[in-house]
Amino acid sequence: MRSNKVLYALGSLVLIVMGLFLWRLYYLQVDQYDYYAVREKNNYTRYVTEEPVRGRILDTKGRVLAYDEVAYNVAVVPSLTKSASATKQHLLQLGAKQADIEAAFESSELYPFQPITVIQDLDESKRLKVLEVENDDPAIKLVMGSKRIYPYGELGAFITGYVGKASKEDLQSDSNLRPSSIVGKMAAEKVFDSYLRGQPGITEVLVNVSGKVIKEKTVSTPVKGYDVYLTVDMDLQKIAWDAVGNEVGGVIAANPKDGSIYALVSKPSFDPNVFIKGIDQATWQQYEKNSSLVNRMTKSQIPAGSTFKVVTGLAGLYYHAITPDFTINDPGYLQIGSTRVWNYHHRSYGTVDFIKGLAMSDNVYFGTVGLRAGIDNIYKVANTMGLTTYPWIEYDSVSKGTVPNQAWKLKNIGEPWYPGDTVNTSIGQGYVAVSPILMAQVYQQIINDGQLYKFRLLKEVKDGKTLILQGKPESRAQSTIYKSWFPVIKEGMKAGVDWGLLTGLKSNLYTAAGKSGTAETERANKYHKWLIAYANYDAPEIMVVSLRLYTTDTEPVKITKTVMEGYFRGKTVR
Repeated sequence: MRSNKVLYALGSLVLIVMGLFLWRLYYLQVDQYDYYAVREKNNYTRYVTEEPVRGRILDTKGRVLAYDEVAYNVAVVPSLTKSASATKQHLLQLGAKQADIEAAFESSELYPFQPITVIQDLDESKRLKVLEVENDDPAIKLVMGSKRIYPYGELGAFITGYVGKASKEDLQSDSNLRPSSIVGKMAAEKVFDSYLRGQPGITEVLVNVSGKVIKEKTVSTPVKGYDVYLTVDMDLQKIAWDAVGNEVGGVIAANPKDGSIYALVSKPSFDPNVFIKGIDQATWQQYEKNSSLVNRMTKSQIPAGSTFKVVTGLAGLYYHAITPDFTINDPGYLQIGSTRVWNYHHRSYGTVDFIKGLAMSDNVYFGTVGLRAGIDNIYKVANTMGLTTYPWIEYDSVSKGTVPNQAWKLKNIGEPWYPGDTVNTSIGQGYVAVSPILMAQVYQQIINDGQLYKFRLLKEVKDGKTLILQGKPESRAQSTIYKSWFPVIKEGMKAGVDWGLLTGLKSNLYTAAGKSGTAETERANKYHKWLIAYANYDAPEIMVVSLRLYTTDTEPVKITKTVMEGYFRGKTVR
């Protein structure tokens, strides 16, 4: 009887223990499944990316403008540090910048096991020092990576641009990026970044509760970026570069019939290679002083001078304020109240019609046309031709144009509009502020009877020899409403080269038409000198915008002629 009670008690105990075990098992497996699944995934599995080789940038003839080269870099994995202060001190001693170190540690909160590069392109002597530090500090790694090379340096700077580590803004706008990601920061590197960047490799990292890596698994390997071929011809780029010389200014050379950019020069320029290791303070200050990072041909906001007279002329013709036969007697100045607006160098041109007015760039004539057309009509034409907005171009650094009217002046200056304002605007002075690429758009429309082609840099994208994407012209009917009057404008521009102010542009290699401009500046006796021209006159192949800023010399006829002749000579060897 006693033994039965013992057996009964033992059986009951076994049942209770088994019940508790099954309940606990159910609790962990079912009730707490989501909790532990999330905990395991978030706390113990991490994904680390490996940067791919970036695609090359090449010119239209296949010459390499930018490429990646193998380099040894120093990376830090902050989550593996024994002492954050000690790791930071080690990195400083190795040559890392304080800002880069702090940014790496800050990024580690989101990407704890991602190696973040803080020093690029180590020479052999410094590599040995890093290996010594690695033994004492597991957070510091010597890694094989790549560095970007720009063989043309300053010559190609505003074409290629440069690359750098992804910024906070980059990371926020693109979830595919990591703090170690390299992205384009300017020009082609930025505009075509999605093609050039490639796909990063991914490694799954398993970590125990102590933060120690216990297993690594390759999920995918890096995939090299595509090669991007541009429309730019570095032969013509070098010709334009040399033609500008030591002037402040630049050149745009393009095909007006499809928007392809052949050359893009802006001076002073910069060397994109200095950004790879990190630009030093002295170089940065020099670039800041000279505005070397500003592309003057796409970003400047300056008076257009007499190149704007084609807009005033169109307003007069289209709104029937004048006809092509409209004639004035030019005494050399236009009287506006008590003020006289003079021709350049106080020249008097006598009897002047539209063609002569454009060929000789007569301020008196176009001031008169502007008064007859009225500022509202001048503004309408400027707006229709795109001068009050951003340019249509495959480029990242551009500025919006300003062409004033009565409402603009009242809002921005707080003053009423006067007849003198109309005259100033008519000749591209006063509050007119545009970039050379915007004026290039205006003249491209004149050449194409109102059709506008997007200015473009992309020729094609390739993966090795396989074509991925072919660049194609894009166009739109921008100002075709003025189509009837564009031939008159072109005739006046041709006269400027044949017998007007631009006879120096003549060449036995081409026939040309063009318009020059001189804009007053805030500096005494210093002017912005413009020239916009195209050739051949009957079958346009190239248009050139040349600009000299803050100069006392003449219009950039020599620059334009050198570029045009370089283009047509180059055709014989293409």
